[in-house]
Amino acid sequence: MSKNIPGPSRALEIQVPCIVFLVTTPAFVAIRLWSRIKSKSGLGWDDWTILASSVFAVVVMALMLESCAYGFGQHIANLTAPNKLMTLKLFFVSQAFYKLTMNMTKMSILMLYLRIFIQRWFRITCYALLFIITSYMVAAFFASIFQCTPVVRAWNKTIPGSCINITTNWYANAGFSIATDIVILTLPMYPLYKSKIVLKRKIALMGVFALGAFVAVTSILRMRTLDFSSTSPDTTYDIASSVWTMMEENVAITCACLPMMWTPLARLFPSFFSLDHGTDSYGSSGTTKSGPKVTSWPRGNWNLVHVQPDTKGSISMNQISNSQTRPPEDGTGQILPSSQGDEAQYQNATGITKVTEYHVSYSKRKSPSRRIGL
Repeated sequence: MSKNIPGPSRALEIQVPCIVFLVTTPAFVAIRLWSRIKSKSGLGWDDWTILASSVFAVVVMALMLESCAYGFGQHIANLTAPNKLMTLKLFFVSQAFYKLTMNMTKMSILMLYLRIFIQRWFRITCYALLFIITSYMVAAFFASIFQCTPVVRAWNKTIPGSCINITTNWYANAGFSIATDIVILTLPMYPLYKSKIVLKRKIALMGVFALGAFVAVTSILRMRTLDFSSTSPDTTYDIASSVWTMMEENVAITCACLPMMWTPLARLFPSFFSLDHGTDSYGSSGTTKSGPKVTSWPRGNWNLVHVQPDTKGSISMNQISNSQTRPPEDGTGQILPSSQGDEAQYQNATGITKVTEYHVSYSKRKSPSRRIGL
């Protein structure tokens, strides 16, 4: 590697956040996966997707750190020709992986929603957004790779050819990202508001989901730097948009992991996140020292007439301890009604679960008439 001309460098603005997020982002993902495995809920598509997104985020940060070694953060006039080409090439590759990590994080959040919420309109909306975001991710990935013809012109402008308007492309990507962030952020608020969770915990849960607002804020702040960074002749020194890129993708992954970290949050903030006391979704008493309260009626004089599930469903907060039995789940991680009488264990549990209410009807049995023999 040839040495560049000494001069001012802004490389630390890239290196410091990269090093910090290389520690924190994998840690949040690991805690999320550990929480899933420990609660025996199993890893779902949302977990695998956020894991893939975090891998792509690490690739982006590794590429940016490597580009700093060649001169990213220094004035482009001070870079040797080989170092300038390598710096711009690494930056070019990181752009494609950035498109993957941002959109896969959004997909993971939507897949998490599908594991929690059962309202038909909500699920249709999630599937529609998944289709839109997946399609956009594929299109944006290839648009990033083939932004110039030939491709090598993207980092070597001395080669004859043509390129798309990079400023317009960056603004379009930022606009789509902010719009989908806002939709995904607001989507679960109405079902949570209408749920029958205790008010204090309902507010806590809505607050956890609302932390996704930080992603939208970082996206907006990044968008404000795009015009300057994309048109600057000193592309290796004017790196404000690259700094916000590091922030945006890692904050998004962190916020996507927070809803599944209810147990650690319950230990840190028991007054808001613990369910040791209070009322559950249907007004049943929570766990107390005397155990769950169960009411029963004599059924000798009653006939079962009709059993029908309430398809509207509701949201419940439950924590599964090691000694408790979790209700059975289907392949997507949705909790199904237990057939083994696990009502008591279910009411004692903590986490985010989906509840289906059953309406049971009984009719009074008529006493058989007796004939008196003569």
